[in-house]
Amino acid sequence: MSEVKAFKRLGFLSALSDADLRELLEGAKRIEFRKGKEILSQGHHNASLFVVLDGLLHVRRSGGGHDVFLGRLEEGSFFGELSLFDPGSTSATVEALSDGVVIEITRACLDQFLTRHPATGAQLLRSILKDVSGRLRRADERLTDSVVWGNLLRGAG
Repeated sequence: MSEVKAFKRLGFLSALSDADLRELLEGAKRIEFRKGKEILSQGHHNASLFVVLDGLLHVRRSGGGHDVFLGRLEEGSFFGELSLFDPGSTSATVEALSDGVVIEITRACLDQFLTRHPATGAQLLRSILKDVSGRLRRADERLTDSVVWGNLLRGAG
């Protein structure tokens, strides 16, 4: 993939050397999308990590007849990481709000890279986990706020 320079400015990939990044991206797939396209659909199987190279996407989860907005993804963001550690159905839908490009890194591609470059791979995984931890903290805060505010509103009526 010839976009090594573009990837060097993207979050968790920026720490990789050009050679390591080039090798990781060798097995990756470039996916162009149009506004309105679902990149991932909640409940469908996924075993890949997606990195947003260009565009804007929204993440939502459906439940109880309602859609809940979970987040916004833009250049440098990634999604699908849960499936790397726990392969299975996706927990949310990711839909394009604009035209753009994502890069798909399959589990097999990542495993091969980790086997060849364990130290660099560990650094890459730590960076992914740092982002995931931040997302989990924000989700905990939103959950706590909704419970507290929900109880306050019920008590006021």
